[in-house]
Amino acid sequence: MGRKKKKFEEIKPDMTPMIDVTFLLLIFFIVTLKFKVLEGRLDAALPKDRGTNTSEAEEIEKLDIMLFVAEPGDLIADPDNKNLKMFSGRRIRVEIGAQKWYYDPFNLDDPENPLPDLTQFLKDPAWDREETPVSLDARKGIVYGDVIVILDVVIREKFQKVSFAGTFEQD
Repeated sequence: MGRKKKKFEEIKPDMTPMIDVTFLLLIFFIVTLKFKVLEGRLDAALPKDRGTNTSEAEEIEKLDIMLFVAEPGDLIADPDNKNLKMFSGRRIRVEIGAQKWYYDPFNLDDPENPLPDLTQFLKDPAWDREETPVSLDARKGIVYGDVIVILDVVIREKFQKVSFAGTFEQD
């Protein structure tokens, strides 16, 4: 017995309603479109509650602490761990404005107070510890350990706003 082959009819959807709806949407968006002419005026997202103010802004004094390598010293093997290296005879110069201090990061007499003069400078009551920004600017040759020693002093003196800066300068 042979099977009868069923004939499949191809169903073609009527595209007319879809095209009508598409044209209606296109006409709607064209009609509701509003053109705005910018004639030399650019709106900026500025706060509306503030205008031009005649009073002067109060300047906030900030501390820029710059770290330089005064004497590079020699790179030697660490006596405690032969896989590590450390500097010997290295001296770091710390500057805040005209003030300068020198220290050897590996021969700190008192680990709690490595830079007594810097600590005394930061203890000045004129500094507002919560609002005065402190920036640590490490120059060429400064390593993380050098920055951490100064950061510890700044944090110990309870300064709240501490940031780090770096430059690509050669000196």
